[in-house]
Amino acid sequence: MGKLSNVQVRIWYNYHDKNIINKIDKSLPIKDQAMQAHFLRNKYRTQARKLMRDRKLARHLDINNYNLPFEYYENKYLKQGYSEDSLYKKILDASTRSNKRVNESLGII
Repeated sequence: MGKLSNVQVRIWYNYHDKNIINKIDKSLPIKDQAMQAHFLRNKYRTQARKLMRDRKLARHLDINNYNLPFEYYENKYLKQGYSEDSLYKKILDASTRSNKRVNESLGII
């Protein structure tokens, strides 16, 4: 299945994650843009795990760090006080931000 090292996969993922903003249809309402960004992020996370040579870690991530539904993030940011456009802007921004701790643990800055 996967042929890439954890570092190689993370570099691949970071590249795709940062380019989500360039893949969404900016003519759509902000909620639809946020939904597109969320979908792409989950798609890239899933693809990255398939590319991993470390199948044990990939399975661990699938079980313990699985892709959450869009509604989870709507509720999360609603509870933080975001609403309407600011809520969806927050989801959109979060969809293009990778986990710094994971990057640092792999020596990626």
